[in-house]
Amino acid sequence: MESAAHRRPALLDAPSNLGLRPPAPGLVPGCYKAPGVYRDHGLLTRLGAVDAGVVTPPRYRPDWTPGSVRNEEAIARYSRLLADRVAALLDREHFPVVLGGDCSIVLGTSLALHRRGRFGLAYLDGLDYRHDTEDVGAAAGECLAMVTGLGGPLAELGGTRPCVRPGDTAVLGLRPGDEYAAEAAAHGLRLVDAPTVRADPAAAADRALEVLERADLDGFWVHVDADVVDGALLPAVDSPEPDGLTFDDLAAVLGRLLASPGAVGLDVAIYDPDLDPGLRGGRLLTEALVAAFAERDGHLVRA
Repeated sequence: MESAAHRRPALLDAPSNLGLRPPAPGLVPGCYKAPGVYRDHGLLTRLGAVDAGVVTPPRYRPDWTPGSVRNEEAIARYSRLLADRVAALLDREHFPVVLGGDCSIVLGTSLALHRRGRFGLAYLDGLDYRHDTEDVGAAAGECLAMVTGLGGPLAELGGTRPCVRPGDTAVLGLRPGDEYAAEAAAHGLRLVDAPTVRADPAAAADRALEVLERADLDGFWVHVDADVVDGALLPAVDSPEPDGLTFDDLAAVLGRLLASPGAVGLDVAIYDPDLDPGLRGGRLLTEALVAAFAERDGHLVRA
């Protein structure tokens, strides 16, 4: 079979904002507009991608009861719809590129792979490993914990948990001192922090690939949360943090991951056009994605 890395990209919009808190009373998170920005900057044609359309999310509800997850039932329904659409693209030998939306979309992409076999996960983000706390409330703050088996009903959308085994997961770009890092490492996740990625993106990707390219895995998915980029360079995210990656770092580490024959798909999440006057951040994210796929395709040509 043709390696996943040779497959043609297929852009699938997943404009869900269900996993976030309201940014202010009476407002909804603007990340649902992000797919349109990527498309406006020519991502479809620049990747030579198939247009796979959109998975329309349910209505956002701002209400929240402490101890629950906001929009939990809607996220569960949406995740199953998204999983079906991703699975259909994989069946057609495409390379899904899922344009979020908030990072709870990784629940749907992980569910699609969980139904197919044993897959790994490259998670480019802070950490999103909060769980079992009364004050989280938003799935986007705990979605990595959920896909690796922690938390409530959203952690077992496939009927069993986890969707992705902790030991099959590599996190790249977390900030040093994250309060959940020790617990995540103890559970078996491979953690590669932002300073390590900045020092040598290719070597950092190789550390992740030691986990993700194992023979007992059927492949791996790549999740990109835009707040992996330094908050001074990209403030247009829900929770900007300092000391993150540059756009060049992101393109380099992502290109190395996508060049792996085990990579089966990608999603990008959490960029909020409402927080980005002039949409400069959206343009730079688009450029990073284009550069990463160029690195992937160049690697395949050289090989």
